[in-house]
Amino acid sequence: NALQPLQEFISQASDIGLHLLIARGMGGAGRAVMDQVIGRIKDAANPALIMSGTKDEGILWGDVKPSPLPPGRGTLASRAGTVLVQVANLPASQ
Repeated sequence: NALQPLQEFISQASDIGLHLLIARGMGGAGRAVMDQVIGRIKDAANPALIMSGTKDEGILWGDVKPSPLPPGRGTLASRAGTVLVQVANLPASQ
């Protein structure tokens, strides 16, 4: 597990300025949140953006299950609750 060396720092992340951005395909995401490192991140109630997927993955973050959504749309789960958001992929300026 490539994240294993960071596990001891997750509980201190805000104190030491540690930010982790984890992206993965939706297939098997339900199993991935059972990983020790990702589980610790989830237990610390960090925000997550759940994009389009099937409900078969189950609850991934907070009380959010993935659902089929248009491209770029996702559910942002945070301590404040959940909100539907739209993200954009802008081409680099030439």
